[in-house]
Amino acid sequence: MLELKKYTSKNASYRLSVDILSHVELSDHLEQSQRERGFIEDVCKRVQKSSTVLYLLKHADDTLGFIALSVSSIGDFPSLQIDYLFVNHAFRGKPLKILDNLKASTYLIEFAIELAKEIQELAGLRYLVLLPDNHKLQDVYKNMGFLHLPKQEWLYFKL
Repeated sequence: MLELKKYTSKNASYRLSVDILSHVELSDHLEQSQRERGFIEDVCKRVQKSSTVLYLLKHADDTLGFIALSVSSIGDFPSLQIDYLFVNHAFRGKPLKILDNLKASTYLIEFAIELAKEIQELAGLRYLVLLPDNHKLQDVYKNMGFLHLPKQEWLYFKL
């Protein structure tokens, strides 16, 4: 059964990062896995402080990945920001039948776009924004419809 569990400061325990890290496989490369661990620990602290909401994607006993979101702005326009997108190493780059043959990353981005559109109805959001970790990811997000902010590394998706 596919599950997208929401974690906020109200239901996130102080062990959230430990729980996530014990159920995912990090990168094979030591330096990258250390970065991933640091990002996961940081985003879980932000969830506990109420500045971020985390959506954990699971299927049966497998943690596929998660997306962490917060509110920000571009100029005067409210935006939903993707703080961190993580896919369990075992599922990276693989279309999954349980996700209608989407990759977990694509599924989570599409979820964030739909959530932003719902919030747009209530709060007037204009954009979904993110800061890709590298140039390869910039191309992936551009292929999904994200555009570059002028003179910045950030990308945005106009709602």
